[in-house]
This record gives sequence, C-alpha cells and structure tokens, in this order.
Amino acid sequence: MKKYTSSETAFPENSESEAYRFEIKAYLKSDLAQLYFPCLSAEAALRKLRRWINFNPSLHHELYEGPEGKNDQIFSKRQVAVLVKYLERP
Repeated sequence: MKKYTSSETAFPENSESEAYRFEIKAYLKSDLAQLYFPCLSAEAALRKLRRWINFNPSLHHELYEGPEGKNDQIFSKRQVAVLVKYLERP
C-alpha cells in the first residue's frame, strides 16, 4: 500500500476540481464522518460510518490490523488511506 506524505492528495491533481481536494492525513473520527455525511450531526455521521465499516469485513480487518485501536479518537493517515481505498474520497 502506498504511504502518503502530508502534502499528497488521494487522487491526482487533474482528476479533481481545485475547489475541493481531499488530503490524506489524520482526522478526528467525527470530522471524517461528517465529510462523508455532511447533512448529519457528528454523532449520527459517526454511527453511519461505523455501520459502513462493520458491513465490510475486509475493510474492518484492514482498518484495525495496525497499531491503532478501535477506541481511538482519530483515524491515522494509514486508516484514512484505507477508508479512501474502500469507500472512495468523501
């Protein structure tokens, strides 16, 4: 799996508009969930993201196979890259 530096984005420059470029970096879980579900509250968005993760066993396994814990408040850069791999960018 490719490791992203802080200045890299999930997709090449020419595939996205300049108005919104999603950056692979560590995110608070609630912040990332709200990027995926902007019309929901932080709590509801996080619940829905958890459901998506639990629905896909291979995503769940790859997301939590590293040193990060399930109960951490943030998704690491590695975890964000895994989420983008399975769910596309928010």
